[in-house]
Amino acid sequence: MRRTLAVTTLAIGLVLVGCSEESEPITGKWIADGPQPPGYSDFADRATIHVDKNNKAVLGTSPMRLCGDAKVTDKETGDGDGATYRIAFSSACLTVNVPTSLEVVVDGDTLEATPTGRRDEKAFRFRRAD
Repeated sequence: MRRTLAVTTLAIGLVLVGCSEESEPITGKWIADGPQPPGYSDFADRATIHVDKNNKAVLGTSPMRLCGDAKVTDKETGDGDGATYRIAFSSACLTVNVPTSLEVVVDGDTLEATPTGRRDEKAFRFRRAD
């Protein structure tokens, strides 16, 4: 009886430890939330951002106007306004009009992205897709 109880307890503990592991807050699919600032035709009102678990991102308007293989990196900040990242392509997308580099802040199910070096401009707003 003790052995059965110990094995059951161990199994439940392993399941709980495995389930409590949180993924990075930016990982997943994000969709544009409301009207977006002008300037990038493929990063407007119907834009999406997909970030996989390998820190690679695809940006653009689904299904035909997407640019992939952007690298996502963590940025260290001390302001506590959410997790901050940079999404950057090694070179500009020639066939899709999206920013080459974005400064991103994730706060729960909201994501705000501003083209790198343009902090004075309005941010692109996204929400986590279900």
